[in-house]
Amino acid sequence: MEILVQLMLILLLPCVTLNADLKHSQKQFFWQIWNKIRKVLAFNSSHCYLKLGYKTFNYYFQLLILLQVDFVPNFDSSQKEPSLLPARLPTLLLNGSSGIAVGMATNIPPHNLGELVDVLCALIHNPEASLQELLEYMPGPDFPTGGLIMGNLGILAAYRTGRGRIVVRGKADIELLDSKTKRSAVIIKEIPYQTNKSSLVEKIAELVESKTLEGISDIRDESDRSGMRVVIELKRGADPSIVLNNLYRLTALQSSFNCNMVGILDGQPKQMGLKELLQAFLEFRCSVVERRARYKLSQAQDRRHIVEGIVVGLDNLDRVIDIIKEAKGNAAASAGLKEEFNLSDKQAEAVLDISLRRLNLLERNKFVDESASLMEQISKITELLSSRKNILQLIEQEALELKNKFLSPRRSILDDSDGGQLEDIDVIPNEEMLLAFSEKGYVKRMKPSTFNLQNRGTIGKSVGKLRVNDAMSDFIVCRSHDHVLYFSDRGIVYSAYAYKIPESSRTAAGTPLIQIISLSEGERITSIVPVSEFAEDQFLVMLTVNGYIKKVSLNYFSAIRSTGIIAIQLVPGDELKWVRCCTNDDLVAMASQNGMVILSSCDIIRALSRNTRGAIAMRLKEGDKMASMDIIPAPRHTDLDKAAEDSISYDKGGSGPWLLFVSENGYGKRVPLSSFKKSPLNRVGLIGYKFSSEDRLAAVFVVGFSLTEDGESDEQVVLVSQSGTVNRIKVRDISIQSRYARGVILMRLEHAGKIQSASLISASAEAAELLPGMQSEEATTNAGTAEGISMES
Repeated sequence: MEILVQLMLILLLPCVTLNADLKHSQKQFFWQIWNKIRKVLAFNSSHCYLKLGYKTFNYYFQLLILLQVDFVPNFDSSQKEPSLLPARLPTLLLNGSSGIAVGMATNIPPHNLGELVDVLCALIHNPEASLQELLEYMPGPDFPTGGLIMGNLGILAAYRTGRGRIVVRGKADIELLDSKTKRSAVIIKEIPYQTNKSSLVEKIAELVESKTLEGISDIRDESDRSGMRVVIELKRGADPSIVLNNLYRLTALQSSFNCNMVGILDGQPKQMGLKELLQAFLEFRCSVVERRARYKLSQAQDRRHIVEGIVVGLDNLDRVIDIIKEAKGNAAASAGLKEEFNLSDKQAEAVLDISLRRLNLLERNKFVDESASLMEQISKITELLSSRKNILQLIEQEALELKNKFLSPRRSILDDSDGGQLEDIDVIPNEEMLLAFSEKGYVKRMKPSTFNLQNRGTIGKSVGKLRVNDAMSDFIVCRSHDHVLYFSDRGIVYSAYAYKIPESSRTAAGTPLIQIISLSEGERITSIVPVSEFAEDQFLVMLTVNGYIKKVSLNYFSAIRSTGIIAIQLVPGDELKWVRCCTNDDLVAMASQNGMVILSSCDIIRALSRNTRGAIAMRLKEGDKMASMDIIPAPRHTDLDKAAEDSISYDKGGSGPWLLFVSENGYGKRVPLSSFKKSPLNRVGLIGYKFSSEDRLAAVFVVGFSLTEDGESDEQVVLVSQSGTVNRIKVRDISIQSRYARGVILMRLEHAGKIQSASLISASAEAAELLPGMQSEEATTNAGTAEGISMES
């Protein structure tokens, strides 16, 4: 409204100044209105509409009548109203508009004045500019309440077609309230456009009271003159980012502005995009400027005509006085002047109206100067009207004047990150979890504290109910936000977020995996790989039961359709069994069921596409198959080539890393990694474990990456039997032995079958966050007692 009043003053003042035909009372009336408006603007520009009042705007409309603005009847023809209000900028875009009519509606967002002038000037200089070029000058709306505009798809749709959905978020920061208790708070500093702050606070309080919104302890409104500040205190341990995302999803802190840019064009409502709106305004503005110029030209020509008559009268002053003295009346005097000096009616009347004090030489020179000035003004206006280019230059100049006077920085920030779409992953904490898989295709998600830390040689704790003839197949540790890649025995890979697996208790039966991924009939999942990030330098190494190996870039699996994609090409009788992440600098350790081991560099394994078979990893003897595979990171094998086997000590004082062997009968041992030398692929390998005739290798791990102060391993191994019993023990309790030793008992399997799977857990990151453990429900069979400590892994 303030800009409208300023435009009103700028437009009307020169027009009235040039209008010499206005009566003295009309001019005096105009100046009264002018001074009143100026005082209001100086007093309080932000409330000028309230201060001006109805009467002042009524006077303004009367002035529009004096200035030849077209007036049309109002809705009931009882009064007349101006057909338009001239404006230097498209106020429809500047201030925005919202309204509902019969069968139609409009909803246009506000924009920044400076950006609007820039895009208008750009279109003047380049009428063929594309929408993308215009967006460089005005990238989007600018709401007076600020906030974050999420994504540009809605803006592009609105500017292209006139209809689009713009997502606006309030601005919120996270502040730490207490460093000791680590309590934090979410501070709301800006809210979306047309959102009521009180209603927002009430809605948040209702959601907290109904327990729909968790993690909030208190809400305070600390807003004052300096700005908005709504403090939302969080409970101890609450994740601020999760709470904030829930606020976006459940409250008006994130809302949508549905653009419907409908305007009246040539008397008809029409939905228009940005460029069409700007072009329509330029056409309107050209018409306004041309009409204003013609009006000024007419006024200047009329005034110059009168001034020329006055100058003629002053040049022949004595004769004019004689004619007036001899005349019998005003009509006779006017007729005499017209006949004597060939004057028009207006010129004769102007000569007769001159007062005696203006008959001196100085006044004559003023009229002469005024005539020259009017002539110059007429010349400029004529030049302006002679070319559309000149009119557009004047439009640009007047728009830039407003920009220089009222420029303000952008308040709404454009965020191109995610378009404001909140997914389930945005409101789920990225916590560690345990995933248990069975051979029949059942899976369940459990908290890491479900299983206690126990001593070596104990029975362990049951992982829960299993179906008839079902057995545990895998047990992994990952985080909620990880992508879990499911590799099947047929060489197909599927993908799903870890949090998609329903959380359940230890005794629950689990969820069929077919409800999460689209498995074919008879297809089994043989390897699960959690991936937190698809890095460019990461690869997946795949090993089949018959000893074929290949390496594929991890990026090939970043986008997997719901029906899965091919990971490896298999021949009949072979199946994909092990998949691990690696880099080119890592080593891969492979072991067969008979205990043969090969250490090879990942760099010599050629990277292939997905739909290939791979190369031979190990020469297997008759009846032997591959048993396990693990990756040795680059920093842990730098000195392997220099190590000598005779310098190895097999006591607990030896330093890692080690290869941890686990047999199917529950035995295990650690062998120093320096006992094995690197070799190419397609070799027989070295003996790593000497088994009895009834035992075979179940798994092999590289341990010793996480060490305590005494140089011992800080890792834990989780063993799962075929009957579903789980035992979690420390790696440091497993003795270090030679390659030919039998090992020690890790888990007693009197009635529990054989070891089905084993998983390694690093406990170094957990030492600071020990949680109270659950007491084991099963009795231990050795003299040692369970430690009763549950470490979150």
